[in-house]
Amino acid sequence: KAQMVGYGAGVAVLAAIVSGFFIIGSPTEMRLLRFDSEKVSHLQNIQWQIVNYWQQKEELPRTLAGLEDPISGFSVPVDPQSGEPYEYRVKGFNSFELCATFNRESPEDQVKESIYPEGENWKHGVGEECFDRTIDPERYPPYSKTNSAVAPVPAVSR
Repeated sequence: KAQMVGYGAGVAVLAAIVSGFFIIGSPTEMRLLRFDSEKVSHLQNIQWQIVNYWQQKEELPRTLAGLEDPISGFSVPVDPQSGEPYEYRVKGFNSFELCATFNRESPEDQVKESIYPEGENWKHGVGEECFDRTIDPERYPPYSKTNSAVAPVPAVSR
């Protein structure tokens, strides 16, 4: 009788593990989804660094290496899965493209909308996906235009 209870408990534990894989996915599946989530996070960070660069210099960086800044401590992240750099292409005066390779389609509940009025987001499919971005100069004006009304700081004499 005790042996039957033991077998029954073993079957129940095994059933719970198997059903857990169906509900939340296998550890491999979860790892691939974590990679994809980290890639999106990296692309968002790179995008904001590009916007900041554009606001400071009124031009886009030629390469992602142009965003490296030892003073602020920013270094351009690389794909956590392959170790390769993300793809970046300048498309125009204030437009660019960021690309990454994804393992899975983005889950509907994890699609993150950005603050852009056009509803740009980071929804992606499987494989290489590129995100076209255009900086709105009214929303993100160059710093030279936002600081033009500030009086110059007088020089300090010694």
